[in-house]
Amino acid sequence: MNTGTGRRVVVIGAGITGLTTAHRLMVDRPGLEVTVLEAAPVAGGRLVTTPFAGLPVDEGADSFLTRVPWAADLCAELGLSDELVSPSARSASLWLDEQLRPIPTGSVLGLPLDPATVQPGLLPATDLERLTGPGIPDQPLPAGTGPAGDLSIGEVIRSCAGPGVLERLVDPLLGGVNAGMADEMSCALMAPQFLRAARSDEGLLATLRLAAAGADPTAPVFNTHPAGMAHLVATLVERLGERIRTNQRVLTISAVGDTWQIGLDSGTEMADAVVVTTPAPAAATLVEAVCPVAATTLRGVRHASVSLAAVAYRRSDLEVPADQSGFLVPRGSDMLMTACSFAGSKWSHLDDGEHTILRVSAGRIDDDRSSHMDDDTLVSTLRRDLSTTLGVEADPTAVRVTRWPDSLAQFPVGHRREMAEMLLALSHDAPGLFVTGSAHNGVGIPTCVRSGNDAAAAVSELLG
Repeated sequence: MNTGTGRRVVVIGAGITGLTTAHRLMVDRPGLEVTVLEAAPVAGGRLVTTPFAGLPVDEGADSFLTRVPWAADLCAELGLSDELVSPSARSASLWLDEQLRPIPTGSVLGLPLDPATVQPGLLPATDLERLTGPGIPDQPLPAGTGPAGDLSIGEVIRSCAGPGVLERLVDPLLGGVNAGMADEMSCALMAPQFLRAARSDEGLLATLRLAAAGADPTAPVFNTHPAGMAHLVATLVERLGERIRTNQRVLTISAVGDTWQIGLDSGTEMADAVVVTTPAPAAATLVEAVCPVAATTLRGVRHASVSLAAVAYRRSDLEVPADQSGFLVPRGSDMLMTACSFAGSKWSHLDDGEHTILRVSAGRIDDDRSSHMDDDTLVSTLRRDLSTTLGVEADPTAVRVTRWPDSLAQFPVGHRREMAEMLLALSHDAPGLFVTGSAHNGVGIPTCVRSGNDAAAAVSELLG
């Protein structure tokens, strides 16, 4: 096998996608020279863990889904599997009707599969009645957009389970995942199991119930590392070593014959292939000169801005249920807060016995108020929301605010088709230049790892 001896690949961006791309190439193509260029002083992108109230509290994602394999497989390859932990608390709630109501157990992305677990008054009677059936829409679902027949998650859930299920359960949960709106989210990308089940002869609910019947109800849904998700980054950085160069801002990418020239503040680099893993707006600027079609597509990706406040209280001032991981706040609640995670209840390694640590989120694609507030105003507004929902009036012992502007890509109906068309344009106009990242398959850690794996495979295919 040709292992790529004498060939060079440059990966632009050292977030989890870029690090995974480089790692995969390093392992699968040991003769290939791989260099990662990162503009920031450190690698990791939005996977950041820093001390807070004496504990390692994540400033971005604090875990990864286990129902898809990519992040778990990477951790296994890196020898981290035995170190991973799952949540201590498996239940969560919603702020509805001016009170915290439990999310029905056994739900799939907020969709209850067992009507008996739905608390009285949580859903309209008509929606509750529909949940007892197979979840077949009154009218056939439309064909949808593109080869996958894409529809919005809102269309599917409203048609098969009712508007109350969508507005009071599914939309708040999905809004907490990527700060978006279910009526605008691509079902083919964000919840493909919904689309397949809704179009089956048995119907949405019956199909999902059958799938859930074979699942282990005690299996963890999420995993993390006790040192925080930055430990995954640190492990990859250690493996890649001097292949990573930080403080390297890429300005241009241009073709020079069959090779690529990367222009930086400090000079130029040459490569046989380039993989751009930066956020979509930055990627658009880099590819504009060589593939305007790709640049236009990337600039068209909308992003939501979010703010995350870590807030610590004395345990004597606030104690939260040990079996609850937190709660979500639906849109229309008149609150700034979108979600509140009980860090110490959710993760045993973040329970020091003396503090109650909360991670409070704000910001959605249709609500950018938090982006226009200074830190003091943001914290005071969130504290007011915490007073309303949890009844806490005491001053916190510590507060940390992290801003993530334009951080969560949105995935509208037809997004997957647009990405495929963009990659086709790149392969035609700029063979050897690849673009991937969180704007492609999803914003979660597993999907970013998947994107890195796919990019590495494409490079290997190109180089032969």
